Amino acid sequence: MSVIRVRREVYQELKRLKRQLDAKSMSELIALLVKIARSELDRFRGDPRVFLETLKHAGEAGENDSERIDELLYGGKS
Repeated sequence: MSVIRVRREVYQELKRLKRQLDAKSMSELIALLVKIARSELDRFRGDPRVFLETLKHAGEAGENDSERIDELLYGGKS
């Protein structure tokens, strides 16, 4: 068994996912998430590192903020 340290926000989201997926434990939840991630990566045809880097910037946009999409995805002003 190992201990994984995560930010409080990540832990709260994991707890929500655990309830949503009806996982019996955090260990079961992580196993489910790994299985889902592996399946999705197998279907993905691009470079996963580029995709994950893009996701880092996706959180910076507001819910209805489409005006800055080029700047957030590609950097710089559009």
